[in-house]
Amino acid sequence: MTLTRSAYAQSPNLFATFGQANPEKSFIFTPSAGGASFGLSSAIPVNFQYQTTNGLGPVGINIPALLTLSSVNQGSLITEGGFLIQPLQNIEMRFTSLSAPSNAGDLLRLSLTTGNLITRPGSQTASLTGTESPTGGSVVNFASDYLDFSVPLQNKNFSISLTSIEPRIADGGNGFLAPFTATGTGNFGSSPLPPPKNQIPEPGTLALVALGGLLFTRRRKHAA
Repeated sequence: MTLTRSAYAQSPNLFATFGQANPEKSFIFTPSAGGASFGLSSAIPVNFQYQTTNGLGPVGINIPALLTLSSVNQGSLITEGGFLIQPLQNIEMRFTSLSAPSNAGDLLRLSLTTGNLITRPGSQTASLTGTESPTGGSVVNFASDYLDFSVPLQNKNFSISLTSIEPRIADGGNGFLAPFTATGTGNFGSSPLPPPKNQIPEPGTLALVALGGLLFTRRRKHAA
């Protein structure tokens, strides 16, 4: 396996990012008998941001959301050029807005056939990357209640940067990385940018709507 620039899932057309809302080490890599998994033990709070001005509000506005993530190992650990590469498959990721209506809360959903967890021995950082292959070997599927992914898109990719890894990265000696926990941030890209499908209220607007509803309820109680 040869690492190339595309292996790190960089894209000039960044459409979304996320960061953890707390510093807890919620990302978990766990080897088991004959296999391994990477993901979250439960949904975690994150700050999700759209990085495009295509009708979704100002760039970089934090949207409180919950993230779920799961994957399983695809094959044995690979050592190349000083890197440790843990293949993964069936990666599933979902960002659910905490402020949008329950029937329109999916800010972004991702499914990926194959990806790679890339790091170095003794490191406290790593990257989980996935890029759609032109040969069909790896397929990235995006979906959203607010972005239109039915249009033809190329260079679909994502990258999660893991930091504060504990214990430090090591070869587990069983074909997988040794178990670890970490914090994470991530980004998502495509060419071209996906067009908008629905308008999501800004956090300030959501607060005003909630306040207005509360005042209306109080007035009705006083009137009664």
